[in-house]
Amino acid sequence: MPKLPERNDAAPFQRIPSACRITGLSQSFLRKGCKDGTVPHIMTGGTYLINIPALLRKLDAEAS
Repeated sequence: MPKLPERNDAAPFQRIPSACRITGLSQSFLRKGCKDGTVPHIMTGGTYLINIPALLRKLDAEAS
């Protein structure tokens, strides 16, 4: 079995489960946001990588 890379919560791009843990947002909210374009992300293969700093800025701006 291949060794998985170490978890790095400081990385700006995170997979959905890690982004969920870091932000406290649900996985379904993040998946839906990636699909409809409201959550800043890139897609590599079939994996969404969420831009955590951009997401936090966006949430902060909407809260103000």
